[in-house]
Amino acid sequence: MPLTAQHRRLLILAGLASILLIAAFFIVRSILDPELIRPAAESRLSAMLGQPVSIGSMRLTVWPVPALLGSGIQIGAERDSPDLALQRIRIVPRVGSLFRGPYVIREVVLEGLTARVVREPAGRWRFPAVIPAPGADSARQVIIERVRLTGGRVRVFLSSRDGMRETSTIDDIEGEAVTETVGLRISPVRGRVGRAPIAGQAVLDSRTARIDFTMDAIQQGDLGAVLGLSGADPPESVALTKPAKASMSIGIDRHSLRLNGTGSLRAPEISIESVRLQGVEAPIRTDGVLLVFEPTTFAMYGGTHRGKVTIDLSKAPARWALDGRTTGVDVSGFLRDFTGRDRLAGTASAASTLRGTVGEPIPRTLEGRLQLDVVDGVIHGFPLLAAINRALRLAEGDSRDTRFDRLAATFAFEGSHATTRDLVLNAREVRIEAAGRIGYDRSLDLAGNAIVSPEKTAAAIRSVRELSGLRNDRGELELPLTIRGTLDDPSFGIDLEAAVGRTLKEELRRRLRDWIRRN
Repeated sequence: MPLTAQHRRLLILAGLASILLIAAFFIVRSILDPELIRPAAESRLSAMLGQPVSIGSMRLTVWPVPALLGSGIQIGAERDSPDLALQRIRIVPRVGSLFRGPYVIREVVLEGLTARVVREPAGRWRFPAVIPAPGADSARQVIIERVRLTGGRVRVFLSSRDGMRETSTIDDIEGEAVTETVGLRISPVRGRVGRAPIAGQAVLDSRTARIDFTMDAIQQGDLGAVLGLSGADPPESVALTKPAKASMSIGIDRHSLRLNGTGSLRAPEISIESVRLQGVEAPIRTDGVLLVFEPTTFAMYGGTHRGKVTIDLSKAPARWALDGRTTGVDVSGFLRDFTGRDRLAGTASAASTLRGTVGEPIPRTLEGRLQLDVVDGVIHGFPLLAAINRALRLAEGDSRDTRFDRLAATFAFEGSHATTRDLVLNAREVRIEAAGRIGYDRSLDLAGNAIVSPEKTAAAIRSVRELSGLRNDRGELELPLTIRGTLDDPSFGIDLEAAVGRTLKEELRRRLRDWIRRN
């Protein structure tokens, strides 16, 4: 089929375009001198990163725009494990400047820049600089207008006596560097921690580096990576049942390598050792050694909490501390989730000063004190009052439960158990005062007194007249009491003989005091 005039014109135009492209390639290749650009790029990178940079090879591409691609890049003297590594650099010139000079680089793109951040002992952090500043290299007549970062990565390590261990990464980092009077601004910066998107900006000058960022959708699968940014191992007992949000503003002193920062945390629901906390909110502050959440507020099981949570990053593993007060908690619901049992019911308030190790189950490393106060409650399957009634030969039922008006105690946690010196249980007509220990294996070893009200004492004396001599000055019976066994199978000991002996001793002391006064 013969070509039409229109087809011939198109073929001629296509041929001319091809010739022009080929000619442009050779012209640009002859003018765009890699040996001029490479030293300028190496100089700018070295000045900003504070260590020598060498670009192994450079090649020219013309599509979609003329550019030089550099590879085989070495940053610093450490080859096996450098603080900074760069996969490739892409240098895009302004074509017009190639003909009249000086060379103007429209854009430098750093592809796959990886930075290593290390938390060292005593709270020092090692942060390498990561972005070269736009500007001019007057010695080589090269001007860099814009610097972009794509496909970047930050790896966070914890340094200890056992070596360095990676705890988290920030991946897929994108950013653009813009010069300002105070230094260099990289904005916006985007990336991800785990799958959680991160967005913010960084400002760098000769003295400090400041990074501001937010994470608006932290999922459960991201929690380990997010907490690992602090250089600590994430606790396995903490879970996010709903997405959380965090923001931070962090400053790093380039000379002292010290870090400080402030921020905030908001989490609709957190689970700790299967205990559910709702509406968790806390301002955050850190000096690179301590991570402080104060005040930490949340709701739990019908009650509320307000206090201070501190994580000490200077230790390996890290240590946590809790100082706070909780009020109005439904004890039954709390214990059902925490232990799988709900033997105790009532409404609780507590003041706590507790410490433990991050990543360890709470009972194993728990230390500190807890002041507990439970009102209008019942201990299911714990027939303490029934045992007292039997000892006093009172036919007032044989309930397996112990109902009380108030149960209060201060517990000190240590090793495998909790101890108390001031446990008090107030039932309607009996008050229990005891001291001893409760094991994490649910074992009991308590001793004290059961103090019976005057009304109940009178009823007991009518049943057992020999008890009349056991009354104190207030008309109460004080009976020595032991509680042993386990919470699931308790045993109660009420020693009437010891009570009688104690009463005789007190009577002898009274008579002796009277005789001394008369004589």
